[in-house]
Amino acid sequence: MNVKHSVLSALIAMSAAAAFADVDWMVLPKFSTSGRMLLHGTRDASKGKRSAPGMRLDTPQTNNLVKYNFLRIGGKSGFCFCGMNEKGLAIIYTGGDPTTDKNPPKHGNTHTPNTATVIMLRSCATAQQAVRHMHDAFKKKLISGSTIFFIADPMRAFVIECSPAHFASWELPHAFCVYSNCWKLPGMDDGSVGTAVRAANNYQREWAARESLRMAFDANKTISVADSIAASRVNAADGNSERFAKHRGKAKLTTAPFNQNSVLDSYLFDLDAEFPGELSCVYVAWGPWRHTVYLPVPMGAADALPQELFSQEWLDNGYRLMDAAKPEDPVNPALVEFENNQLAEFAKVRNKAREMLRRDERDEAKKLLSETLKKQAQATLEFMKNLK
Repeated sequence: MNVKHSVLSALIAMSAAAAFADVDWMVLPKFSTSGRMLLHGTRDASKGKRSAPGMRLDTPQTNNLVKYNFLRIGGKSGFCFCGMNEKGLAIIYTGGDPTTDKNPPKHGNTHTPNTATVIMLRSCATAQQAVRHMHDAFKKKLISGSTIFFIADPMRAFVIECSPAHFASWELPHAFCVYSNCWKLPGMDDGSVGTAVRAANNYQREWAARESLRMAFDANKTISVADSIAASRVNAADGNSERFAKHRGKAKLTTAPFNQNSVLDSYLFDLDAEFPGELSCVYVAWGPWRHTVYLPVPMGAADALPQELFSQEWLDNGYRLMDAAKPEDPVNPALVEFENNQLAEFAKVRNKAREMLRRDERDEAKKLLSETLKKQAQATLEFMKNLK
């Protein structure tokens, strides 16, 4: 397919893509410790930007376009960076390298990354359905922007790389994959007009996350939720330590998944095959995730999200700790201990809720999940307020 070159559209694409730099990964169920699909996204922004995240449950009762309940995560205005639905479908998108592809004229059916994420979550039950939807949208010339989508359900995981003039997808065939804003698939990687600095930063961040996951996998033959969270907290100092030396060689990292003053938030989706609408959950780190507790938010409690999550104080605590720390400082052991205790408590509650659901006690299970989320949100806010 011929690509129409446009200097203006290339500049627009460059400036849009440069605003966000993310590191995302997926782990197949067979290779996760829990036997569930893991989908992890970290989100950075232009240096110094500290936007307050938002989260809400969209339902057929609130919007007649919605087929499935879905948890929308992004900005307070309703912007959707990622989410999951009651069928266990989870989606994260990230910007790809800038290209010279020209965006189609905007109209009601144009698929911006935000719009495409919402449409897939509200109307698709499986990852394969979501991929088919995006391919159909591409054939109808509805794709706007150069975007990478991570799409997973409890059984299968796919990557989509697309721009207005190009489309490629693949199903994850091995234990896990890691991306950081760069094209990899045939027909996409040749179209990049990114800079050498951008490419180097992307690949360093990607390498650090992949190496952290690989070491966890080599040690235990599986990757746990805690392993995935730890990978999101690797910084350049960690990457340059002896722990990473074997595969790093003499090279030195200048950047990594954690970047001082540019982090926004991070999300780890943990998709449940048996009860996706209740027990699938997302571990949420709102703020700089190296200095912020990951809080488990189960789908079964998404209709009663605690108000603590939406307080400015929640966000400010993480940034206060980040501003006081040096970029090379290790993760606070007290934070990791508190987080691990909460994750262990949630795992027990999740198992208890599963037993209830198997007895068809859905209301009781949802009540237990909601009460636990509220309790843990309150405890997290109090802990972060007192953490030095």
